[in-house]
Amino acid sequence: MAQNNQLKTNVGDQVIARVENLTKAGFTTPSDYNFVNAIKASMLVLQELKDKNGKPALEVCTQASVASALFSMAVRGLDVSKRTAYFIVRGTQLCLHESYFGKVLQVKRIYPDFDPHPVVIHEGDEFVYEIDPSTGCKKLVKHVQKLENIDKDFVGAYMYLPTANGGQDLYIMSKKMIMQAWAKSSSREKTVHREFQEKMVIKSLVNSGCNMIINSTPDLAFASNEDENGEEYNEKQIADHSVTDFEEAEVVEDAPAPQPANEPKPEVKNEEEADF
Repeated sequence: MAQNNQLKTNVGDQVIARVENLTKAGFTTPSDYNFVNAIKASMLVLQELKDKNGKPALEVCTQASVASALFSMAVRGLDVSKRTAYFIVRGTQLCLHESYFGKVLQVKRIYPDFDPHPVVIHEGDEFVYEIDPSTGCKKLVKHVQKLENIDKDFVGAYMYLPTANGGQDLYIMSKKMIMQAWAKSSSREKTVHREFQEKMVIKSLVNSGCNMIINSTPDLAFASNEDENGEEYNEKQIADHSVTDFEEAEVVEDAPAPQPANEPKPEVKNEEEADF
């Protein structure tokens, strides 16, 4: 077993060698990204990762899945050690998912001045926006919020997204859209949504807005395997230490990995927030 774990530990060096060979063939990584440092640092994180049964990830996960997760991370310019992505153990498979921070980073690589300022709209707020008939872009006209409204239920959220012509477009999600994005959550995750509602609304808004840009940018769309709304954390996985990225109220919903023949499916919930 120890020898097997050592082989999986060395897989980081194998992935580095593979990426280096690709760079000789013309493959490029972002100028702010050092894939060697990212892979080595993420391997240190991986050595501490355990599955829901408390077993080390390097024991239960196949070497091929470890290599695939590290390679996917490097191709997308992410770094688990910097929380721009996180590992999830699904049965014998190690999977990589882009985090909230990773999505913001991806957009900042396209629009360096991107600085998301998500705002939640509460009951009683006066919220008015307009649509430019010539471009279809939305613009905020007025949002008046009284202090006492902050403790009321939310009715939507918005943020500005950069556009290719140097302008901005108001990205809005209604309460119905956000609730639909949470609809596939288990009862446990819904508890987290209720307890940290404002943070989860903001997270869903930013994830969805960032994916609008990432998935429509040719050089980045191929690297994103998330749905339009991004990922959610599975509360059970956090408690079981099978997720390495958790920021206060962040929750990631799990999904089954492809299963080899005759292998029982892991106890997992649903895929990320619903696409809409």
